[in-house]
Amino acid sequence: MMKRVATYLVAVFVVLSAIYFGCHVVYAASEVLTISPTAIKPVINPGTTKTGSFQAINQGQQAYSVIIYAAPYSVKSEAYTPDFSPIPGAPAVASWLHFSQTSGTLQPGQALTIDYLLTVPADTPAGGYYAVAFVETQAPKTATGVIVNEQVGEIFYIQVAGPVNQAGKILTWSSPFFQKPPLTAILRLENNGGLFYFSNITIVVRDIFNTPKFTLVTQKAVLPQTIRRITDTWTKTPSLGFFKITGSATILGHNQILSTKYVLVMSKTVRYVFLVVAGLLILAIIINLILRQKHHKKFHQSAKKR
Repeated sequence: MMKRVATYLVAVFVVLSAIYFGCHVVYAASEVLTISPTAIKPVINPGTTKTGSFQAINQGQQAYSVIIYAAPYSVKSEAYTPDFSPIPGAPAVASWLHFSQTSGTLQPGQALTIDYLLTVPADTPAGGYYAVAFVETQAPKTATGVIVNEQVGEIFYIQVAGPVNQAGKILTWSSPFFQKPPLTAILRLENNGGLFYFSNITIVVRDIFNTPKFTLVTQKAVLPQTIRRITDTWTKTPSLGFFKITGSATILGHNQILSTKYVLVMSKTVRYVFLVVAGLLILAIIINLILRQKHHKKFHQSAKKR
C-alpha cells in the first residue's frame, strides 16, 4: 500500500509540474491619440529661456479637434499616482511653459508639431521642477449628452542649473518565497536629494534550469523627497514552479545588483491537491503502522504458543 501511495504522489507531482497555465491578458489598442516623446528633460539656467517641440499624433480613423495646455505635476504615495493640482507655496511651473498653439485639428494619421518656450524666472533656486503639457481631444456630445475626451501628457522634468544635493538609494527589494500566481517582486527606490533621477531597472525571472522566463526592462523617474514603489508582476506565471529572480537598478549613474530571490509558486488548486495527497500519504502511513503493530502482536502471540 505504501508503494502505491508513493507512486500516486510522484505521478501527481509530475503531472502538475508539466501543466503551464498562462494568464494571457489582452489589452485592446483603445488609444487614438499619442504623444512623442513622453518626457522632456531640459537643463536651464535661471533667468533664461529654452525652446523645443513635441508631437501629438492621431492614430485613429476620424479627425478631431484638440486643445493644448500646461498643468502642474507631482505624485502621491509610493504608487506615484499623478497629481495635476497646484501645490500651495510651490513655484507655478506650468506658467513657465508657452506653446506655439493652444488648439488645432488632427486628421487621421496626422502628426501635429507643437513648439514650446520654457522661461525660468531669474530668482529660481537650483533643483528640479515639474509640469505636464496636455493635448486633449474635444469630442462632440453623445446622444446622452456625455462628452468623452481623450488626454495625453508630456512630462517636463526641468533641471534648473546650479549646486544641488543629489542622493538616492534602493530602500527595499523583496519577493516572498511562497506565492500564488502571478509571481510578484517589489523594488522601492528612495530619493532624499533635491533633484530627480532616472533609474534603469532590469529584473529577470529564471526557472530551475536557469532559463529566462520573464524579463522586465524599464526606466523610472524618482522625484526628490519621495519613495517610488515598482511592482514587477509576471502575469503568465504557471500554476506550479520554482524560480530564481535576479536584477539590477541604477541609482544616480551607479549600477547596483539586486540580491537573488527564490520563489516557489503554487496556485490554490495545486495547494489543495498537494494537501489531499499529503493527507492520504499520512493516512496510509498511519494505517501501515497499525497493521504492522497488529501483525507484530500476532507474531509474538503465535511464538508464545509454540
